[in-house]
Amino acid sequence: MTSNALALPYHLAGAWPVPPAGPSVLLAVIPTTGPTTGGNTVRLTGQNLRGAVSVSFGGTPATIVQWGIASYSDDASVVPGTEHLAWQGGHDGHGGGHSGDDRPGGDHPRLDTLLVMAPPHAPGTVQVTVTTPVGTSNPLPYTYLAPPPAPSAISPTSGPTTGGTPFTITGTDLAGVTGVLFNGVPATGVTATATSVTGTTPAGAAGNAAVTLISPSGTTIVPGGFTYVTPPLPPTAVVIVPAVGPVTGGTPFIIIGTHLTGATSVTFGGTPSTVLFIDPAGTLLLGLTPAGPAAGGTVPVTVTGPGGSTTVPGGFTYFVVPPTPAPTGIVPTTGPAAGGTSFTVTGTNLGGTVAVLFNGVPATGVTAGATTVTGTTPAGAAGPATVTMVTAFGIVAVPGTFLYV
Repeated sequence: MTSNALALPYHLAGAWPVPPAGPSVLLAVIPTTGPTTGGNTVRLTGQNLRGAVSVSFGGTPATIVQWGIASYSDDASVVPGTEHLAWQGGHDGHGGGHSGDDRPGGDHPRLDTLLVMAPPHAPGTVQVTVTTPVGTSNPLPYTYLAPPPAPSAISPTSGPTTGGTPFTITGTDLAGVTGVLFNGVPATGVTATATSVTGTTPAGAAGNAAVTLISPSGTTIVPGGFTYVTPPLPPTAVVIVPAVGPVTGGTPFIIIGTHLTGATSVTFGGTPSTVLFIDPAGTLLLGLTPAGPAAGGTVPVTVTGPGGSTTVPGGFTYFVVPPTPAPTGIVPTTGPAAGGTSFTVTGTNLGGTVAVLFNGVPATGVTAGATTVTGTTPAGAAGPATVTMVTAFGIVAVPGTFLYV
């Protein structure tokens, strides 16, 4: 497809342009790049381009907008495509040319130029050629650039100064992105699609960092950038109080240390505890123990926070709680007020008994076994006396009473 050139000025009309004197030689394409949408003006400079019938960009015809004749020059430093359009020399039969300046008269311009409108094309480099009645010129490259990336956001918008944060940039026309810079430092593992770019942040100084996309179309800034934050310090733990408790759990505990603020979990042997309170200074943490192993024993206590984890020295020791004592009765049920009566309390789980009280007065010579507790009554006031046992579970009442007489 070929379009006609624009109307020429009077001095170029009529017999102009003169036919090319030989094969077309294309010397310059300016600019050498343009958008894939086409429609931009491109200047072609060369020899014997007059009378061009078509211009091809990678096989796609361009629109010829204007042709002209470039100035004659013997200066080898003149770069083709940068000379000024002019017509030099006289018209044969209409004057003798330029006298006294040794420039040729007649129809012999040094260079020709064409202004064309580039057609649309896919991204990449194509070859540009000019065809005249004499033939087709040599090719010169022209590169179509994809639309520049249009990022809209980055997620997440912040991460530690140590780097290593996976990120996703969303937007349009991102497929050509070849790199992502954070304050000029390249991200790693960058992968691009038409609508997203993923990668991993490099290390950076605390504060907001400019995020730049690199592509063949140039550089593009991601709105908002990325904020580097100093990571929190890891917690430390000095001691846990108490360091023992029943396997049933529920024991209140305090951990003393530093940087405990923001602790996300405290585990006992891997089992999460209940965190009730952390003081603002980060030196004290209060919680309740979880249930421990059925057989008891010492387990590690681990505190985890945003900055890492730490283990409490010594851990926590679980012990098995003995069964609840269950007394069923006492014999004899009477004795002198002066005391001195030998007695026996019967029942189950009595081995943890440490004392027997008669109206609050302790008996003497108490010996405990699994099913019996023996001892000697103290003196007491005449009348019925309440009998209680002191155990690891607290005070347990013996059914019935003992009658002092």
